[in-house]
Amino acid sequence: MKIKKSLVVACSLLLFSFILVGADPGHGMNPKSPVVIGEITEVKEGEDGKYIMITVEGYIKDTEVYKTTLVGIVNDETKIMNSANDKKENIKLEKGDLVYMRVSDAMTKSIPPQTTVKRIFITKNK
Repeated sequence: MKIKKSLVVACSLLLFSFILVGADPGHGMNPKSPVVIGEITEVKEGEDGKYIMITVEGYIKDTEVYKTTLVGIVNDETKIMNSANDKKENIKLEKGDLVYMRVSDAMTKSIPPQTTVKRIFITKNK
């Protein structure tokens, strides 16, 4: 009986160690998306009014921090916030506003690159 229990425990440990060794360390990890901090230099509304394209000049932090100009696409899924805690419908994006935004990892290779904005925090520059 003792040998049976020992054999079951040993097989369980062996099976568990094979599972751990075969696990992919990158699978399931969600790296944080890039952050852009800068000033809005241009605002364009889409033809159907469902999105707004903003050109931001500033800095992007992904694996490194570097200066860039980027076009962010703000759509219905974008979480929009400002310092006055206004409702999303009452917040207007204007040229000269300072923004802090988290953008999608998927980015075009055009110049300037375009990406979708996940979250944006706006500070009015007066």
